Amino acid sequence: MSKFRKYGFKNPTDWEAAKAEITITDSEGNESYNDSVVAVVELGNLCETWGTDEEGNPICEVVSPLISVDVLWSNEPLASWNSAMIWCVPIGVHTFGSKHAAEYAKAYCEANPEVEYCNPIIEEDLV
Repeated sequence: MSKFRKYGFKNPTDWEAAKAEITITDSEGNESYNDSVVAVVELGNLCETWGTDEEGNPICEVVSPLISVDVLWSNEPLASWNSAMIWCVPIGVHTFGSKHAAEYAKAYCEANPEVEYCNPIIEEDLV
């Protein structure tokens, strides 16, 4: 079963080293990903804090120093990537479709059982 995970690399060198673990080069010098991955999306440096300009348009006020990368693994993620794994709240983030979004949300809650997202308020609890 494929696994969807999110990663944040501290610098381009770290990202390139990790990328080399999942990249193959054919006899003509063309690079592609090996069979350990289904897809990779290099998101780059994401916005951490949003604000608005004088016209009310959204602007990024603080950019993350991490290079964000989403990977859809064929099976289990490479253990060597664990130190770069990040857990974003699974709302409003890039996914690889609903099936993989659900798998990510489940893994997120298993890794972060105390967060509000994983413990929604039930209407009956409010009465």
